[in-house]
Amino acid sequence: MSQPTTLRDALLPGASTAPRARDATPAPTAPQLPLPGLSTATLVGLILLTALYLAFELAFNARLLDVVGGGASADDVHHIEISGRLLSGIAVALVVLQGLLTWRARCVRLGRAATPRMGVVLLLCGLIVGGVYLGLQQLVDGIVASRSTEFRRQALNITLIQQAIVDGRVQLTGMEQDAGLYARPEGKAFLALFPAMAASVQELDRKIEHAKLTLIAEHVGHQAGGIQGYYRSYQQAMDGVAKQWRDYSKLGSANVDVEAEVAKQHRKAWNDYLSDLGKRGWTPSTVPGAYEGRVRQSVRQRVPVPSDWDLRDEAGFRAAVDRKVRSRFHGQVPEVKVRGQRIAPGLSQAAFTAHPAVQAELRDQLKLPAGTSVPLSTDAEGFRRQLYDPMRMARARTEAAKYNAPLATFADGGSNAAHGLDATRAALVPPIALLCSLLGAIGHLGKLVYLLCKLALRLAARQIPAAVQPRLGGAILLVPFVLAAGIWTTLSHMDNSVTTSELYQTLTAQTLQRNQADDAQQQRSLPLAPAIVNALHVVAVGQGYAYPYNEHLRVHYLQGITFGYRPKD
Repeated sequence: MSQPTTLRDALLPGASTAPRARDATPAPTAPQLPLPGLSTATLVGLILLTALYLAFELAFNARLLDVVGGGASADDVHHIEISGRLLSGIAVALVVLQGLLTWRARCVRLGRAATPRMGVVLLLCGLIVGGVYLGLQQLVDGIVASRSTEFRRQALNITLIQQAIVDGRVQLTGMEQDAGLYARPEGKAFLALFPAMAASVQELDRKIEHAKLTLIAEHVGHQAGGIQGYYRSYQQAMDGVAKQWRDYSKLGSANVDVEAEVAKQHRKAWNDYLSDLGKRGWTPSTVPGAYEGRVRQSVRQRVPVPSDWDLRDEAGFRAAVDRKVRSRFHGQVPEVKVRGQRIAPGLSQAAFTAHPAVQAELRDQLKLPAGTSVPLSTDAEGFRRQLYDPMRMARARTEAAKYNAPLATFADGGSNAAHGLDATRAALVPPIALLCSLLGAIGHLGKLVYLLCKLALRLAARQIPAAVQPRLGGAILLVPFVLAAGIWTTLSHMDNSVTTSELYQTLTAQTLQRNQADDAQQQRSLPLAPAIVNALHVVAVGQGYAYPYNEHLRVHYLQGITFGYRPKD
């Protein structure tokens, strides 16, 4: 029996009904490329942008450590904060840019009409930079403003100690007694973390009370440039007085003429007055009351005494003569005045310098307490005893009132609120910024390695079996997380001269204890205390290893970019 005719036989008469032999080799399959839709050029562009950002982030990280190690002022913290927020905005924008470019490329590949334009993508990234910048500003401001009045006052005292450590004016018990420690990266990292850790010390104000005035006085001296810097200020002030005296001495002859004329006219006018009264047998004290007005009117025709002038008032009479004579010389003979007081003519430079008005001006310039006498010249010991030490202690006593002020004055609207907020910002911003910078650097380093792996997989796609490519593409997604976790875990188990010190261990224990109490009070299901202590440890260790490379990058490859901070000489 014949086989039934197939549909193919009916449609194509004469075609062979024998079954086709299966091909020996399968048709080639197009390789599945990693990161679908993104071109190699786009990948390279993302790699370059990420590497460029990473360079600036690492350089910023080094500069941030310099801010702390150099004794950060409120202005320094403000400027470095601006750079940090901007870099954080760029970091987030780069992550979003990669996602948007991937989405855009996929839309183009699938032929979708609603494909976002490149200009829209870039505009969105710019908005993200601005949004993150403002968001971080609000976040930091919120953290600073939310601190209690007790924390604000404590931060003021902590930053005082921190500055003393930076200046080398105090040694911390339990810390390596190495003069160069705080100039090294691990020492600078400890200084950055010190305020956040010291805030956990119970009754810190009481514990430093006995040394507070000395610390403040030394801080005042440091702000003045030390004894040498203050001596330069003294020299500048005395140079100004010497110039005043030279100008004054040039006018000496003219001033003597005026003074002589005043004395001459006073004697003549007073003698004439007495002579007129004597003709009637009167003296200034015996003029009958009925005639006082007539006598006064007669005197006023020659001397501009007040209408209620007492006939016995020779000083007022002389003052009226003085005004009359000087009005005649007005505009012709200049006078030397200091702080509104006329300086008598003919004084030597020493006498001119000793004049009360000149001394008052010098005290203001040199910030000296009232009653201090500023000598024309002095030796080193006399300068310290007469000027430098009185200036330091007077200003220290004034400043101490701020450090010991009642807690209520640190509340919003209080007299010390601004000081407390500045100190809180100086205490909290550097450690937060260091942690965020370290996280950003680790995260984008992982992202850079991920993109490089993507590029390598793209370039080697034709040599890799198609079945393996999807698994490799999924595996490299784990690269950033594995790298970040590996770095963090490694740093968590490493130590340096700071983290092994007795003081660091004590502060860490108190920080853990205080944050555990906060966890219990807030009833947190996920305790923050261990995470906070671990983050402090990672920053303390990581900065010590990373700083030399980051600083080399900043100085030699980024033209010494300052990020708004310039150390004071």
